[in-house]
Amino acid sequence: MSPENQPIDTTTAEAYERHMVPGMFAHWTELVIGVVAPQPGDQVLDMACGTGIGARMATRFAGPTGNVIGVDIDPGVIEVARRLTQGTGTPMEWHCADALQVPFKDATFDLCLCLQGLQFFKDRHAGFAEIRRMLKPSGRLAASIWGPLEYNIGHYAVVQALESQGVDASAAKRACSFSNPDDIRDAATRAGFSRIQLRTEDGVSHFTSIQSFIDGMTQGSPSTRHAVALLPESGRDEFLKQVRMMLEPHVASGELRYPMRTHVLVAQP
Repeated sequence: MSPENQPIDTTTAEAYERHMVPGMFAHWTELVIGVVAPQPGDQVLDMACGTGIGARMATRFAGPTGNVIGVDIDPGVIEVARRLTQGTGTPMEWHCADALQVPFKDATFDLCLCLQGLQFFKDRHAGFAEIRRMLKPSGRLAASIWGPLEYNIGHYAVVQALESQGVDASAAKRACSFSNPDDIRDAATRAGFSRIQLRTEDGVSHFTSIQSFIDGMTQGSPSTRHAVALLPESGRDEFLKQVRMMLEPHVASGELRYPMRTHVLVAQP
């Protein structure tokens, strides 16, 4: 079977949708969508869309006269996003592409969402510039970006447990690597954005159990799972024990609820 005809591995994407979306992303996506309020008929791009929770929520606002497109570099999440929206009666497009080279014309979109994606871009300035290129003059960027590691207790627990085992936790730290508000404003300004609004929001991530959180972070996380994979087999049980111990104070009736902080950026070209 030629490489282009091989089935796409969606194992990681399915774990992401099953655990990470309801546990960590749905709440924050609703918050950003509420802030930016897409309009009927809007042309919307969901950049670094994952399995498409942002695009799916935006479609409710853009309606049948709008157009919502999701883009992600990972073919697995694009395949899952496509499956989730098949037969829904809502036309949506899904494309696998690098966020720094998106195949759309200049001034195409009224709104670009980038939900917890900018911190992962290889070149953040280029990512901001590419988004600006595709926005109409009246368009808007709406992005969410996790705050500092110590304000995101789940990520913090994973990083601490990895480092106690002598594992390089760099991949797990990337989610919170763009947390300084001044850096965010500066990057948006240098890319040509104006009318920059940046607010910091505290909230709660809600998983059905600590096990769901662990499964999400170790199997479905786009970055953290790579750090976890560096654990020696002999250290895995101790890693899991430490994560559970650190998160146990945030468990009630079996469910895990822990505080998280995110920045919400809204800017115009």
